[in-house]
Amino acid sequence: MFRQITDLSGNEWYLIASLWIFLLFFITIGIRLFRMRKDDAEYMKGIPMDDGEHSDEDSIN
Repeated sequence: MFRQITDLSGNEWYLIASLWIFLLFFITIGIRLFRMRKDDAEYMKGIPMDDGEHSDEDSIN
């Protein structure tokens, strides 16, 4: 069975590479989420409910 895994040719390399990219991406996102400051999380939590109460001078009305 191990010989089948190590004896890769052709398209199997793309499958393994895409699996590693997928895993690295989600591991990186998980680490960033756990290391995020509480202030940043509170700010992002309120973004969807923001009614635009603050005045944005750069926006075009």
